[in-house]
Amino acid sequence: MSGRVHFLKTKLFPRAAAEGAFGVNVEYEDFDVDANSVAADHFASDILFGTVTTKTGDRHAVVIKFKNSNAQLSAMMNMHQKFYNEYVFYAKLLPELARASGAVPLSALFPRFVYSNVTFDGNSGANGDVNEYQVIVVQNMTPTGYRLSDERLFLDKHHVELALRKLGAFHGYSYAAKASETGRQKFLDLVGLLAETEWFEGYWYKSPRFLAGTGHRGLSAHVLNSETPSERLDGMRSLLDGNSETMAELLRPVEPNAVLCHGDFCRNNLLYKYDETGRPVDVLLFDTAQARYASPAVDLSFFLYLNTTEEDRRLHWDSYIAAYVAGMAKAFPGMAAIDVHQEMRPRALYGYAHCSFFLPAMVHPTPPDVEKLTTCTDDERIELINESGGPKADHLLASIVGHMIERQYV
Repeated sequence: MSGRVHFLKTKLFPRAAAEGAFGVNVEYEDFDVDANSVAADHFASDILFGTVTTKTGDRHAVVIKFKNSNAQLSAMMNMHQKFYNEYVFYAKLLPELARASGAVPLSALFPRFVYSNVTFDGNSGANGDVNEYQVIVVQNMTPTGYRLSDERLFLDKHHVELALRKLGAFHGYSYAAKASETGRQKFLDLVGLLAETEWFEGYWYKSPRFLAGTGHRGLSAHVLNSETPSERLDGMRSLLDGNSETMAELLRPVEPNAVLCHGDFCRNNLLYKYDETGRPVDVLLFDTAQARYASPAVDLSFFLYLNTTEEDRRLHWDSYIAAYVAGMAKAFPGMAAIDVHQEMRPRALYGYAHCSFFLPAMVHPTPPDVEKLTTCTDDERIELINESGGPKADHLLASIVGHMIERQYV
């Protein structure tokens, strides 16, 4: 039995049951690892699936997230902060948001939170044991029919609109929470607990030139293949060259439209449910480790630029924005709609900035060399990113630049 499994069986889940995670006065019986999905490792964290059995005979399918066992990688990815954010999101923010009682309940947006022993310092469990693993435990939705989409990168219109309606409902809860002065202050106090996850040693993604170093690739590719006057792009060049200062400004919450953002809203963090024809009929959001209080454009721009094709953006962009607004209206009828396009100017650059390093890795023929990325210099890391994906990545990034120009987001 591994140290992690032993910890879950003998310490974590008995304590979780005693604290009411599985019901009032419900006692723990046992925990079994799902032999079909052991150690389903992600890039930044290690995932374990299993079942908790209580003395009432009830069985609870759970997903347990551990920090990556590679300590250097965990530090590089700010995993202490991300785990703490996910704990704050599930244990503190969602219960507060639930007071709004939207027509689309939060239980229809996220898996059920089960338990966490995460602490702010990231070095000890909730009981002060310095040798204790820190974990996030949520309901495993696979037995109820939810799963990741088959398509790993670009989603079709049905998948995109379904996700955007749920995102609109989720963002609507922030506006509902701020509707009264008392609720607003409590909500803002709680979002103030969230830790920063994208800044390292004072810089966005650790380098004083990371945005310029990766972002100019798509801009240069667009210039080579378009008739856009060079001076029309001076504003975007200036933003890219602003590096960490630009990113800080894009992430600065501006009232009244700032919301609690998922922070990493993309295909990899969406679980879909399908009907017998294979059409998606529902979706849940998960992995909220990078949650932050910012413009809704943070979530919208990242998702729409990372997970839609150039052609679908051309054909369906207005429908996508309408789906987001409709999702908010369904959850909170009568709530005034925000001007999404205005929010995207110039904050759509946030999505492009992340696509500049995500997309090349995702279309590269081989997975990223994690060891090299964690041991190389900042400039070497930028060079590795710019070498990934080849002409395909150049085209994809250039198409995003073209869309932002067309929509006057930059």
